[in-house]
Amino acid sequence: MNFQRMNAQKPSAPPAPVGTKIPGVELIYMTGSPPCRAVLMCLRDLKIDVDMKKIDMFQKAEHKQPWFVKMNPQHCVPTLNDNGFILWESRAIISYLITKYGSEEDRERLLPSDPEARAKIDRMWYFDIGCLYKSISDYYLPQLMSGEPADHQRANALKQNLDYLDIFLEDSPYVAGETYTAADISILASVTHLESVDFRYEGYHHIAEWAKKLKAELPYYTACNKEGIELFAKWSKSRMTTKKGK
Repeated sequence: MNFQRMNAQKPSAPPAPVGTKIPGVELIYMTGSPPCRAVLMCLRDLKIDVDMKKIDMFQKAEHKQPWFVKMNPQHCVPTLNDNGFILWESRAIISYLITKYGSEEDRERLLPSDPEARAKIDRMWYFDIGCLYKSISDYYLPQLMSGEPADHQRANALKQNLDYLDIFLEDSPYVAGETYTAADISILASVTHLESVDFRYEGYHHIAEWAKKLKAELPYYTACNKEGIELFAKWSKSRMTTKKGK
């Protein structure tokens, strides 16, 4: 997502160390990005600490600097640099961190080896990137970036995907089954992004209960999400006000 002028806000400190420091690993991120928030939650869950580099994508256009374009031709965040191994796309980063740096218990808990359990996680990840998060972006970005009017078809697509997720959560407490997994991490970041654009999802009962439960269960939720949600909310409101005033 484009977050023009968001980085003009007073810079905040990177997340405080929470566990084992992994030498030579750096996460390039932006606070208001839902995919970045997902990776931050994963790091907290694994209790590992990496170097954090917050970039200014818009005031300084650091994502277009030669050093970053060479590292990541798509120049998107989050981007992980593990001692020269470069990886982007948040779900790939989450899977990599769990597989490489998670304990055996962490791996079985977040990315279980059972083929059926893992397939459910993959299915929900694909649903998130291809349907849920995509529909959020497709609906809101044109309004925020170009001042386009709300598109009813895109609104319906977003609501349809929320209907699907609500159905998925009818018979299980977590998005991929009976236990919390890496799929919940990504989808929680996507769903809570709706809070920053003032979309109220309380009418989707199962989603609302699931999100409320995770916010209470996860000791790192606030540290990884509160600032980013508030920052995007402030920016989006200013963008909508500006567009309406033209």
